Amino acid sequence: MVGRLLGKRYQILEKIGCGGMAIVYRAKDIFLNRIVALKVLREQFAGDEEFVKRFRHEAQAVASLSHDNIVSIYDVGHENDIYYLVMELVRGRDLKEIIKEKAPFSAEDTVYITTQICDALTHAHQQKIIHRDIKPHNIIITDAGRVKVTDFGLARAVTTATVTHTGNIMGSVHYFSPEQARGEIADEKSDLYSLGVVLYEMVTGKVPFQGDSPISVAVSKIQNEPIPPREHNPEIGAALEKVILRAMAKNPKRRYQSAEMLKQNLLAAIRENRLLDQEEVEVTEKTIVLPPVRKTKKKRFQLSEIAEPFKLWTWMMVVLLIVGFLLGMYLSTTVLAKSEVIVPDLTEKTLAEAERELTSRGLILKMGKKVNHPTIEADLIITQVPKPKEVVKKNIEVEVTLSKGPLMVEVPTVVNKSLTAAEVELANYGLLSDPFYVYHNQIAEDYVIRQEPAPGQNIAQESLIKLIVSKGPAPTWIKMPQLVGYNLTEAKEIIQSNGLTLGVLDPETSYRYPAETVLRQDPGADSEVLQGTIVNLVISAGPGPQ
Repeated sequence: MVGRLLGKRYQILEKIGCGGMAIVYRAKDIFLNRIVALKVLREQFAGDEEFVKRFRHEAQAVASLSHDNIVSIYDVGHENDIYYLVMELVRGRDLKEIIKEKAPFSAEDTVYITTQICDALTHAHQQKIIHRDIKPHNIIITDAGRVKVTDFGLARAVTTATVTHTGNIMGSVHYFSPEQARGEIADEKSDLYSLGVVLYEMVTGKVPFQGDSPISVAVSKIQNEPIPPREHNPEIGAALEKVILRAMAKNPKRRYQSAEMLKQNLLAAIRENRLLDQEEVEVTEKTIVLPPVRKTKKKRFQLSEIAEPFKLWTWMMVVLLIVGFLLGMYLSTTVLAKSEVIVPDLTEKTLAEAERELTSRGLILKMGKKVNHPTIEADLIITQVPKPKEVVKKNIEVEVTLSKGPLMVEVPTVVNKSLTAAEVELANYGLLSDPFYVYHNQIAEDYVIRQEPAPGQNIAQESLIKLIVSKGPAPTWIKMPQLVGYNLTEAKEIIQSNGLTLGVLDPETSYRYPAETVLRQDPGADSEVLQGTIVNLVISAGPGPQ
């Protein structure tokens, strides 16, 4: 492949990497005079017509993403049996390499990397694009320290084609969400689960679930809970551990509902850890440092030098007062400080667990009111006063509010309604909507095809109802017709009859072709394009042959 010119535009310079799906080359875009990365599909995938169709569709969708933390896709094309992506060439190392070399990471480094991944996911999810294969191998740290996420959306195309290639999916299965392991539809929260696994690996140097085969890893992930990361690395702090475990909740409803929410909780966790460290130092390490006693030359004491000499008992009283003053300072700063404790976080604990923890710190549990809560199960603590991390005297009461569980409602029917109408109706029931778009040849665009859970089920208020929404009929791939040499009227008719869209008309002086003759077209003739693709033309402005 080295030395070959693809698409009459991309000169392949050298091979720079390879993966289970593709081989990556450094190439030069001779039109724009820039260096790019060229990802060429492996032969076993290029021969799968259904896979190629999905791959090209997903690649064109992802090409619409434009974000500092996402590797840009510039072009997608094919020549004979070679299918390729043209991408931004990023100079750096993938996160997996760095984890192998430097893990476990500090909490600060972990959050610095992860918040940038969250920004990338937020942008993609807003465009209805799911990554489906978040893992350290697909995250690049540039030489300048910026995080770049690559291969957005391409896992959807590769899923079916790689099922029989165990070596290709072994790396990914460690990061799949439980619903992906069960073969269910992946959504935004599946990406957040995978990011939780990446978080876990950064702070521990280990993936949470191990196995000899993809199936054993998937089964372990579905059936078992991960070992809390602090058991591997106690330095990360309880707040960060709590964020990681919530991101990795087996039930998607228990996870963070957006990448932005995960980002904000990570930043809050760092602040809490710093505050806790500071408070622990203040409470447990208070000591008195007395100034060193200066040695001075003793002078002989003579009664005759003092007009009214002190009695011996007077000197004893002075010494006792000094000792008493120093002892009082010591008690106020050290002994009394031991009567101060940090209030523990009782959120989502049972009363029995809370009482044990408070008793161990010399605090008293006080039962407050019970209220409904959308996500915290019945008989678990929702809030507390004083708040977690506050420094208080021993023997005070900590009042807790207990959950009665979620308020239950019956799921209404929203199938065959417009997305707007469906979201309004669900909101009236106190339910949240989570649209997922698919092509459908019968259902009109923006109308609900299916809903999950099904109508009639009783679920908690503020639960998410997944709405499968139509994007309208799937676009059809066609071969771009030849337009060069036709006059503008004929070219417009050809464009319209093929379901394409006329774009920019750029006039250019020509002495060879009559006015309004098509000189050049973009995309070029015989290239594979989707119906609806915009076609730009360069048109002769004359004067034509003389």
